Amino acid sequence: MENKKLLQLVSDIGFDMLSYGGEIYRVEETVKRICFAYGVDSVDVFAIPSTIIVSIAFGEETFSWTRRLASKGTDLDKVDRLNNLSRRLCVEKPDYDEARRLLWEVQNGPGYPLWVLCCAHGVAALIFALFFGGNWKDGLWAFPIGVMIKLVSYGLGKLNANSFFVTVICGAMSAFMAALGIQLHVLNQVSHVLMGAIMNLVPGLMLTNAMRDIMAEDFIAGLMRISEAVLIGTGIAVGVMVPLSFFQSMLGTSGVCGDFLTCLYAAVGVLAFGVIFNLREKKLLLSALGGMVSWLAYLLTAHWFSTDIFGYFFAAVIMSVYAEVFARIYKTPVTIYLVAGLIPLVPGSGIYHTMEYCVIGENQLFWETGLYTLEIAAVIGFAMICVSSIVRICFSGRSMLRQKRERMPVK
Repeated sequence: MENKKLLQLVSDIGFDMLSYGGEIYRVEETVKRICFAYGVDSVDVFAIPSTIIVSIAFGEETFSWTRRLASKGTDLDKVDRLNNLSRRLCVEKPDYDEARRLLWEVQNGPGYPLWVLCCAHGVAALIFALFFGGNWKDGLWAFPIGVMIKLVSYGLGKLNANSFFVTVICGAMSAFMAALGIQLHVLNQVSHVLMGAIMNLVPGLMLTNAMRDIMAEDFIAGLMRISEAVLIGTGIAVGVMVPLSFFQSMLGTSGVCGDFLTCLYAAVGVLAFGVIFNLREKKLLLSALGGMVSWLAYLLTAHWFSTDIFGYFFAAVIMSVYAEVFARIYKTPVTIYLVAGLIPLVPGSGIYHTMEYCVIGENQLFWETGLYTLEIAAVIGFAMICVSSIVRICFSGRSMLRQKRERMPVK
């Protein structure tokens, strides 16, 4: 394949994987493996959440390509398809036109229609309202708020609206709809409804992945994700603060129930987020099962310690091992099972309470809750990186041993 065409192809593959929610290390490794399969002498890849730079060298010639990422989302089905495409390119080494055709098929792969995504956002809001201790009346009121969040973000996205502005508008409309439930005497407080609804907005998973990136020594990527998470959290707080500042008595209190029924809620909630992330068939069901397993692990261990931090760590370890096992069985990226399965553990409620204390002026509780939320995110990220590092060391050692045996002379 011609040098410049190969560079353009691998840059597009890396760019797409980054825009669909692939991990930084996966993007870089995918580009490198394809380049080496096609005979490149050396390749350097630099990826952060907003940019990818690829440089390849053939002899004394060096070519570089830079792409800026304007918008991104989470589409785990396409991450999986791109991962399979990279494996196929490394084995078959098709020409440029054929590789382009295969990439086009991935880019135009199936996605859920808008009405299904709206229902998934509504179900996620309903289930997490129950998960955080609400009743079915709270959950049913949260459902249309979740649908509204998807419709508003979709409509404003079509108009290329700023993401911070979109978050503020969605947060404000969520608070107004929750307050309307109080005025109509349907609800007694808005905490359960709001916590369930804004799980569609809170950057808990982004914050956790940021900690993971930093511990994996991708410092720039991690700091960028933290900045983005803080910006989104600020947008939610600004949007919710205006309507609720007039109705502080509506806030109430909320927390996750400790019974095993929440494991079922966790599974259904992850199932809804799996649809939002475009997971399909077997992968969707396995992710939902992983969400149940992770929350069950938390419930079984959190009460053993004086703080639930160790419960979060153990649950994240179990979920990471679960994801690694099924990733090896079905030859898919670990993130396919890990991203959705960790949803019950991410500190969404901590972010909500941090925002709540900001609204009512409890500065001490605001700082304490905010720091505790960061601590939970760091612990989950640390658990993920520990399991990932151990697995990669084991597979690397096994590969080195196999290569050593192959080089040994046959007697």
